[in-house]
Amino acid sequence: MKRYAQTLARRLAATHRRRSFNFASTQYAACFDDIPTPNVGKLRKDAVDYLDTFNHHLWYEDPVCSILNGDKQLAPPSNLWITKNSLNQPNGHQYFATPKQIQSLLEHIQTYQSPYTDIRPQIRRIEQKFLNDYAGFLIGNQTLDFCKQDGVTEIEESIMANSVERKLNDALFDDEVNGKVVISRKPIFVSCVSNFTNFLDLFRKTIRSLELGIPCVVLGRSHTIQHSYRWTELLVELLKEEDLDPGMVTYISGQLEDIKYITASSAEQAGMLYTTCSRQLAKSIKADYHNTIASTGGPNTLISLEWTKGVQEAIRMSASIECAGQCTALRHAVVPDTVTRNDIEAMFDELSHVDNPVGSLRNSAFDGVFAEHRGTVPPSSNDGVYTKHKVNDAYFKVSPEFPSPKNGEVEEYWRKVVVDVTNVIPSTKGKKFDNEVKELSRWLIKHQPISLAVNAKRSQVLDLGRDLFETTSLVVTTIGSTDKKDCPPAMTCQARPQDAECFGEFPPRRSLRDYTEYPVIIPSSNPSYDTCYQTSYLESSSLDVSSECPTFVTDWLSEISDAATRGYCIELLRYIADATQDNPKRGFGTGRTALWGIQRPPLLENYRTLLHCGPNTSFDDLSPVFLLFYATNARSQVELSVDASNKTLLDRLVKHDLDNHIFKVTVESEETLNHRAETKGDNYYNIVKIDESKREFVMPGQFVSLYLPMGHIKSTMKNDEEFIKYLSDSEKWLKMA
Repeated sequence: MKRYAQTLARRLAATHRRRSFNFASTQYAACFDDIPTPNVGKLRKDAVDYLDTFNHHLWYEDPVCSILNGDKQLAPPSNLWITKNSLNQPNGHQYFATPKQIQSLLEHIQTYQSPYTDIRPQIRRIEQKFLNDYAGFLIGNQTLDFCKQDGVTEIEESIMANSVERKLNDALFDDEVNGKVVISRKPIFVSCVSNFTNFLDLFRKTIRSLELGIPCVVLGRSHTIQHSYRWTELLVELLKEEDLDPGMVTYISGQLEDIKYITASSAEQAGMLYTTCSRQLAKSIKADYHNTIASTGGPNTLISLEWTKGVQEAIRMSASIECAGQCTALRHAVVPDTVTRNDIEAMFDELSHVDNPVGSLRNSAFDGVFAEHRGTVPPSSNDGVYTKHKVNDAYFKVSPEFPSPKNGEVEEYWRKVVVDVTNVIPSTKGKKFDNEVKELSRWLIKHQPISLAVNAKRSQVLDLGRDLFETTSLVVTTIGSTDKKDCPPAMTCQARPQDAECFGEFPPRRSLRDYTEYPVIIPSSNPSYDTCYQTSYLESSSLDVSSECPTFVTDWLSEISDAATRGYCIELLRYIADATQDNPKRGFGTGRTALWGIQRPPLLENYRTLLHCGPNTSFDDLSPVFLLFYATNARSQVELSVDASNKTLLDRLVKHDLDNHIFKVTVESEETLNHRAETKGDNYYNIVKIDESKREFVMPGQFVSLYLPMGHIKSTMKNDEEFIKYLSDSEKWLKMA
């Protein structure tokens, strides 16, 4: 059966072979070739040289301001404010836009029509100037403003991973030229984060969009605004040098209420709003601006069955990286039951304090803590919840219970070293810890951190890592050991997307659409998040139903009445067949060993995705989502709920004899469903109410990411063939049925 599924996937994929930008496709994997090798020494020297000659009066004398059509929008002295760095220290001036300027900015966004569809040569020349000629400028400004200690590694990743994303953009544009898709060229909003401005956030979102003719509106921030403004200011000047319309890039320097007014007032005329932020903020933004693409954080977790010096160092370093200012910084540790508060106190004795980030940059350091800084608020050590280290600026709590805050969200405490320690792993020799691992899996599904690090003796860690990988849906899982020198303990802060250690900040699955329209995976083509198929192309695709599909799938496809919907379902199947014919795929890194690809939902007993069809849900409405399960090895992990009044759909489902295909169909009202979800919600990975509104045929990679996990798992050991063999055989990887 497994061999048949592999053969089927190859034959179905081969029926429509083409270059593809969708995650894990054959052509996506081919984009990881010819990766440039950055000169890290030169990057560091250029940054240090820039900082050595930096004029600290400059950001006061040349204030941040809005930029419209290439012109700076200065304002009266009454609108001049002091900007602050991430430690809440003054570092320059900013002009907030006047009411008249706000209206001019809004009018531009509402009326501007991009004159371009393809300016890749010009934008890529600008990109190379950024990453080479101005690399010291970018790193230095980020060091001064965000107080980033290691901006060099970010530029290194940017040089390498943007090489992959350029090829993905090329593939997307080819599909548009060939009449398959339409790329939206409405202006997009970029609400940039400050800790990864030069790669994951401002840089890739703006550059990769501009090159395909998408206007970009960069939104100002309430703090750490200086370096993103200087980046945008430079970009506008380089656009002019390339004789490109500077109206393609707009910068808004305004009060929060003014920015919210502009985005809300241009929701119809503008495209996606891209942001990287906390979950609380993402939820608020999405509530006001529906077309939000948000990357959100989460309580990154490390589990270890041993309490060794190496594990302690991994916890300490993961928790303090960039003064807890990296999205993969550790927030939660699960350790043996013998670990006490005194042990955690002693572990943080070794914490390093730094006075300023420039020294860290010179010395290639990245995990120093800015003691008692006022950039963010630490937990109160007076409420009995967290203990502050007796000397160092670190906070911790030790408990046999997994963190369970009243509001359901584990507080991030951005840029403060705060660790919840769950000392729950039995240390008694021979005592099993299956229940603790299962409880951790459920906790990880509920809170959905970005990253999980798994540590144990080598003889145990592959089993433990596989168990946790199979029963969760994290984008990043790293396996290390406590007793093998060439397989050091895993940290949470390890991912190189340029090596196909694919990275993403996914919200919890059940509430994903409260935060974002689609989760973001890196690398990816940023413009693909606002791209749809041409209806005419899909209608023509529907004429080519492959005879290689299993009969039960072709029978289902033949029942779809709308030609475009049927064509879209065929595109989804072709994508899955191609992406899973070699799934998982091996990563391209040389320092670690990774596997990556599309996965099934968590493999927990009686744990399903529930699809609810209301009174008016049609067979066509249901098909795109349902086929992701029906045609794959995730078919046992879905359950249908159909309103009793929807006789038409129920009759169609009976015709397909779903009971013999191990699907459960429950006939119930939405009220009954809601009660069941409330009382038995822990039995469901996801509850999806099938949308009966007009369907938009978005790209398969984005559509699939709404329902199925994707990402990577890796070993800290290079060329780890034992890991490759054992994890490749996992039933977690998605396959065609």
